[in-house]
Amino acid sequence: MSRHPIRLLVPAFICAVVFGFCVALLARAIYTHADSFVLVGGVGALFFGCRTVTEARQVWRQFVAQLQQRRSMRRAAPLTRINLPKEDIQ
Repeated sequence: MSRHPIRLLVPAFICAVVFGFCVALLARAIYTHADSFVLVGGVGALFFGCRTVTEARQVWRQFVAQLQQRRSMRRAAPLTRINLPKEDIQ
C-alpha cells in the first residue's frame, strides 16, 4: 500500500507550528518589553510564515492528485455480494 498523501503537507504543518511559536514569542516579548526577543520573534514569524505558504503551494497539486487517485481506487473496487447456494449454508 502506498503512503498516505497527507505526508506531503507535514513540512508545511511543522513550519506553521514554528510560525505560531514565533508569533507567541513576539506577542510575549512586546508585552514584557523584551526588545531583543521582539526582533527574533518578528524575523522568525516572517520567515516561517513565508516558508509555510511556499511549502504548501509546492505540494498542493500533488497532494490533490494523490487524494483523487486514492478516491478512484476506492471506487474501482466494487463491493460484490457473494451468492452461495442454499445447500452450502447449514
